[in-house]
Amino acid sequence: MSSPPPPPSITLEPDPVIHLAASQVFPQARLRFSLPLIMEKLAHVFGSHPGFQSEFLSCVRETETVAEFEGAWDSVVRRYCLEEDHWLQSIYNVRQQWVPVFIKDTFFGELSSENKNSFFHGFVDGSTTMEMVMIQCEEAVESWRVKELRADYESTNSTPVLKTASPMEKQAAGVYTRAAFMKFQEEFLEISANPVSKMSDSTYRVGKFGQGHTVEFESLEEVKANCSCRIFEYSGIVCRHILAVFSARNVFTLPSRYLLRRWTKEAKSSGEFSNSGCPESSLTVCYDNLRQEATKYVEEGAKSIQIYKAAVVALDEAAKKVAAASSKTRGGVTNGDSYQSDETQETANGMYHPLQCQGEKERTILELTAELERTGQRCEAYRANLLSILRDMEEHKFQLSLKVQNARLSLKE
Repeated sequence: MSSPPPPPSITLEPDPVIHLAASQVFPQARLRFSLPLIMEKLAHVFGSHPGFQSEFLSCVRETETVAEFEGAWDSVVRRYCLEEDHWLQSIYNVRQQWVPVFIKDTFFGELSSENKNSFFHGFVDGSTTMEMVMIQCEEAVESWRVKELRADYESTNSTPVLKTASPMEKQAAGVYTRAAFMKFQEEFLEISANPVSKMSDSTYRVGKFGQGHTVEFESLEEVKANCSCRIFEYSGIVCRHILAVFSARNVFTLPSRYLLRRWTKEAKSSGEFSNSGCPESSLTVCYDNLRQEATKYVEEGAKSIQIYKAAVVALDEAAKKVAAASSKTRGGVTNGDSYQSDETQETANGMYHPLQCQGEKERTILELTAELERTGQRCEAYRANLLSILRDMEEHKFQLSLKVQNARLSLKE
C-alpha cells in the first residue's frame, strides 16, 4: 500500500525553529505562520493602542498587491509610532510566511480564523511530563475525533436555516458540510452589499464602500470566474465578489468546479460505489465507514439507560442479519444457484442447519456489545453522581431559603 502524499501546505506557530524543522521534514510544502497566534503575541500593542488592531487586520487582509501591503504597513506603523517595537519588526521580516498577499495562491483548507493550534488546549501545560504528554496526546486525538464525528452527524442529519429563496443557497445547503455552508452563506449574504460594475466583456469591478475587487468572468464553454482577492484559491469557498458577478449574469447555481469536494458531505466517501455501497477499489473504506457508524451508535446508546437497552436489542438483531449476509457471501451464487431461506441452508444430505456467522464480524459485534455495556455502567455511575449533586444543591437552596426568611423576620422585628 502506497504512503499518503505529503501535505501541500502547513500552518505553524510563529517560531523560526519550528519553521526550520517543518521545512526539513516537508520540503515541498508551503509553510505559513498562524495569524491568530501572531495576534496573540501582539496583545501588548493592541492594549496600548486602541484602533491599531482594526487597522492592522485591514492592512493584512484587504490589500491585494505587495505594493499595497507595504504602503499600508508603513502607514500604520508610523501612525502609531511603533517603528521600535521588536516583535512587530520581527513578524514584518517574515511577512512572506503569513501575510495573505504573499501566499494567497496556495490552498490552506481553512474555513475560519479559529486557532487550530489549540489542539492540546486543556490537555497539557508547562508542568506536564513527557510521559503524560504521550498519554494526553491520545486523549486529545480522541477528543478531536469525537468532535469530528459529531460534526459529520450534524451535517448528515440536520438541515441548515436558509436566509433566502435562492436555488444557489439551497444547492449549497444540500452539498456542503455544516461548517462549509455557514462560511458560504456568510459570503452569499454579502452579494447585495457588493455592487457590480462592468469594465469590459469579461471584466467586472465589484466594490463595497470604495473597496474594489476585479473579477474575470467567462461563459463560453463553461462558467468560470477568478477574483483578485483569491479567497477561493486560498480557502476553497467562493468569495462574495464572484457570487455577485454570478448574480448579475443570472448564474443561479454553483458550477461544479466551485464545489470543492473537501467541503462536501461526500468528502469521506471514495470514488465509484458498487451495489453493496462499498467502493469496489478498497474494502478498507468499507471498514472505516462501518467503524464510524458504530462509533456514532455507541455514543447515542450511552445517553441513557433506556436508550442503552434499546441499542443492545437492536445490536442483537443486527448481529443476526450480519451473520445471515456473511453466510450467503461465503456460500456464493454461481451459474444460477439460488439461496434457500434467510434462516437455514440445505446441506448435501438434505438436512437443514442454521446459517453460520463469520467469526471476525461476530467478534466485532461482541466487542461493540461489551463496549455498550461498559458505557452503560459508566452512564449509570454518572447519573448517580449527578443525582447526588442535585440533592446537595436542593439542600443548599433550602438552607439559603431559611436564612432569607430569618433575615426578613429580623428586619420586621
